[in-house]
Amino acid sequence: MKKIKSLSVFLAFASTLLTWNSDSVAFSLKTEKSTETFEEITLLKNSTINLDKTPLTLNRVSYGLRKKAVFGLVPVRVYTLELLAAKPEQIKKTDDGILKSLKEAGPIQLEINFLRDLPGSKVSEAFKEGLEANKINVKKLSIELQQVLKEISEISEFKKHSSFSVVISWEQSQATVYLQQPEHEVKSVTGPSEFAEQFLSIWFGQPADRKLGDLKKDLIK
Repeated sequence: MKKIKSLSVFLAFASTLLTWNSDSVAFSLKTEKSTETFEEITLLKNSTINLDKTPLTLNRVSYGLRKKAVFGLVPVRVYTLELLAAKPEQIKKTDDGILKSLKEAGPIQLEINFLRDLPGSKVSEAFKEGLEANKINVKKLSIELQQVLKEISEISEFKKHSSFSVVISWEQSQATVYLQQPEHEVKSVTGPSEFAEQFLSIWFGQPADRKLGDLKKDLIK
């Protein structure tokens, strides 16, 4: 019995590893620009995603600017963030309600446009600060959330004015996070939906600092 149980655990773990590297998943993302600009960035009008050959249109919900104080000095611009969703009407635009409502509005997209050069490792560390603000122990993260942060940290550099797309879809109790840089292959991580909610808490949960709180206010508008 012990051998059978050990084999089951191994197979489950192997399945997770295959999911992490499942770039063959039928997923594609096409964005359409609007005529509006914000902080020198042309905003998206909408996006079309294909999940296993099923096209879905994601419409822009809101957008904002992430600033961060460096060494206690004047805040610098870091990136713009746009939120798009398949069912925007399902989003509860309240401080406490928005995070939980994103699943009902999904799939969703976070479109990040960087306003300065940043190494992926620094971006990943900043995201960990957001997780810690939501009482998530970064030393005991789920294997799925660890993998998402690892994929981001391994990007050598996000160049100024470059974009980074994060698409999240849900299927019952499971969630898949797709990570895409232009002209790079899509990375995907699938696991229990809790890991996706934890990741989204960086922007839609308890803000790690006042400037992140300002961004959340803009995203709720």
